[in-house]
Amino acid sequence: MSWALRTLTGVCAALTMAACSSSDAKTPATLLPVRWGDYTPGLQAKIDTMSTAKDCNGMQIEFNQIGATNLAVRNRFGHGNVEVLQYIDDKEREAGCFGQTGDTIGS
Repeated sequence: MSWALRTLTGVCAALTMAACSSSDAKTPATLLPVRWGDYTPGLQAKIDTMSTAKDCNGMQIEFNQIGATNLAVRNRFGHGNVEVLQYIDDKEREAGCFGQTGDTIGS
């Protein structure tokens, strides 16, 4: 299992969110669309650019930073970061950031 997915699973477990109960790395849980307007302008484009550039480290850093703001986002907007974390995880997967063992390439 990838480090990012383990982190996402840990975040979800801590939040006891049923939407993240799937541990199958190839079949992510079905989640609501990301509410991009609740995040920094340009965040989606930034993530997409990193994915296209196969910037696995950059996406992992973004994942960790956003994961750490879950409570603040929940308090401000009434929802957590699960959808955006899943989006980043999906983009990491598309970029080939996870090797055969599921670890992030280059880590």
